[in-house]
Amino acid sequence: MGLCKCARKRMTNLFCFEHHVNVCEDCLVHDHSKCVIKSYLNWLEDSDYDPNCPLCQRPLVDGECARLACYHVFHWTCLNRHAGQLPANTAPAGYKCPTCAQGIFPKSNLATPVADALRKQLETVEWGQTGLNAHPVSEPKPC
Repeated sequence: MGLCKCARKRMTNLFCFEHHVNVCEDCLVHDHSKCVIKSYLNWLEDSDYDPNCPLCQRPLVDGECARLACYHVFHWTCLNRHAGQLPANTAPAGYKCPTCAQGIFPKSNLATPVADALRKQLETVEWGQTGLNAHPVSEPKPC
């Protein structure tokens, strides 16, 4: 655990491998959107990282990126192409992170800056809209 350097000064376990700083989720979305982020413990065990898109092997800085709820990051066009290659009748649960196989669609009860940013990107493509509709974000119920 470490302290994020932003004005919020939040405790976090997330660590930017490129900039060598702890980051909170807000900073991850706004300031480190193309960086490899893992836990600080991962950094201590193995400080090597690959700043390239796992799907195309080009630098992440070369295009718009999408960060999944598992924190893996891809070029948005690569992730969209990858998902577009799945059969049209693929259930939302069949859309998996190409790196760790966790679901691409954030759970409806996940209310984090990363999940919110991902939902906005997914709303721009048909397969994303379909998957999000299967996992609707529930509105808080009035008291």
